Amino acid sequence: MTAAVLAAAAVAFVPSESAQAAPPGAGIDNTDPSSTGCSASAITYWSKNLTNPATGVVNGTMELRYSRSCETNWVRINNYVSGATAQKTIVRLHTYAPSGGSVPYAQDITSDTVTGWSYGMQLYAPSWVCVQVGGVITLNGQVIASNGQSLDWVC
Repeated sequence: MTAAVLAAAAVAFVPSESAQAAPPGAGIDNTDPSSTGCSASAITYWSKNLTNPATGVVNGTMELRYSRSCETNWVRINNYVSGATAQKTIVRLHTYAPSGGSVPYAQDITSDTVTGWSYGMQLYAPSWVCVQVGGVITLNGQVIASNGQSLDWVC
């Protein structure tokens, strides 16, 4: 009788052939790259100066960071202006995977008032996924630096 119960339990837990596995980065969207350990294997994949739209003065630098171990991206800004707020934006559009399945839409917008480096939350974005990134630095409600457009595509 025990063997019959075990056999029935095994059949009950066999996954359906139509069920899709979650992408490798499932559950990592909008998490902190430092506390997850993802930042330990990070490289700067792309960078851009953040300039004052009126004067052209560079008031910061924006970077797109990529974790090789977690396959995630996040935006990091070096804010040069004391008391200014840095807003970091990353968007991943719904993307179909080359091997089937897809990665859903996700975004993160993080703002903080820190002089020096600060970063936003990460999104799963393996090498075949393009993301949109943006950075804006404001002081007393005025934009004093941006990436020059609303978002840049990075692939």
